Amino acid sequence: MMKLLYSLSIRCLISGIKIASLFNNKAKQAIEGRKNWRKIISDALKNNSDKIIWFHVSSLGEFEQARPLIIKIKTQFPEYKILLTFFSPSGYNARKNFEYADWVFYMPYDTSGNARDFLDIVKPHSIIFVKYEFWLNFLNEIKRRKSNNDKINCFLVSSIFRKHQPFFKWYGKIFVEALTAYDKIFVQDNLSIRLLKKIGIENNVILSGDTRVDRVIEIAQQNYTSKEIENFCNGQTTIICGSTWYPDEQILVPVLSKYISSHSIKIIIAPHQPDEKNVSKLIKLLENNKITYCRFTHLSNSNIDEYKNSNVIIIDTVGVLNKIYRYGYLAYIGGGFTDGIHNILEPAVYGLPVIFGPKYEKFYEAVELIKSKGAFTIKNISEFDNVLGKLLNDKQLYNSSQKAVNTFIKEHQGAVEKTISELKRYF
Repeated sequence: MMKLLYSLSIRCLISGIKIASLFNNKAKQAIEGRKNWRKIISDALKNNSDKIIWFHVSSLGEFEQARPLIIKIKTQFPEYKILLTFFSPSGYNARKNFEYADWVFYMPYDTSGNARDFLDIVKPHSIIFVKYEFWLNFLNEIKRRKSNNDKINCFLVSSIFRKHQPFFKWYGKIFVEALTAYDKIFVQDNLSIRLLKKIGIENNVILSGDTRVDRVIEIAQQNYTSKEIENFCNGQTTIICGSTWYPDEQILVPVLSKYISSHSIKIIIAPHQPDEKNVSKLIKLLENNKITYCRFTHLSNSNIDEYKNSNVIIIDTVGVLNKIYRYGYLAYIGGGFTDGIHNILEPAVYGLPVIFGPKYEKFYEAVELIKSKGAFTIKNISEFDNVLGKLLNDKQLYNSSQKAVNTFIKEHQGAVEKTISELKRYF
């Protein structure tokens, strides 16, 4: 019964996306990107004779967890081909030309027929799902093939489990059974191990940590300079607001306007979706609060005086935020007033104390950093004002917070090597 309900829910999901595609560009891309997928993938793979390792990620965040593993495997095992799939258009569009993947596609929607046909076409030697990818029809098809002695390996990496997930509910039996498709489950924390043990998933579980930590360390070690950002900051205390949404900005901007005058701070704001619509809304908010601004894509040596005297730089492009954090004093990370916070490890790797909204409980690093006072959560304008004021005025608090952040990064590095050392036994 539950399997039928699940399959019906997938059909409803597909129908919902089709309806949304009539007026939503992202949904339209999701539908268009999956058209004729059987022929497209078959044609792309028809001359391949090498073994394939299939990586599946949901979007960009999960891709960052997969990325260091893909690079390691491609480097150490060049005889394998890498096939990478995305669920979301934003992830696919941003990384469809990823140089370490031999092919990049959308993952077909999780129906029994799609799962069967996709695996027939790709014939993967190994499958690596990332974090939360629990597509039951695909996992059940993988289990069926294993029972028929197909030599197919399946892994879940950088995963995290919480008690609210269906595995731990009264109706969760089919989800628990699907987990047995994985040869190894690599988890981020001990709570995940304890929860899985309660439902009988124990022998194939490995505590490895989050591969994103290694990825952000790698980014921080890259040589990167921006003369424009350096000229803008000019040695002043700089607050970086990364991956913000409008609900974040409505809280940020009024408070930041106060500290611009009282503390002579500089501010960098990077909307999560830096399209013209979102940038325009941010600009209007800044203007209403009498904050001067400039746009990152408009900076040049010819207007250096203009942007040096601005209060805010708006990062109106993608691909630079994770490097720009190195110029910050502290960071605010968006998403906590919408679906959940974005990547707080990117600023943390530079030792920045982090502030974010209330929707953070699903993120292990956020929970742990709050415990150690390396991060702070806020629910409204007054709380943001209070936290920001303390971090700017209390040097002892700031130093202890920075120390907590650095300690967390140091203690949680090495997940890539732990994961690879186990995976390579199957290659």
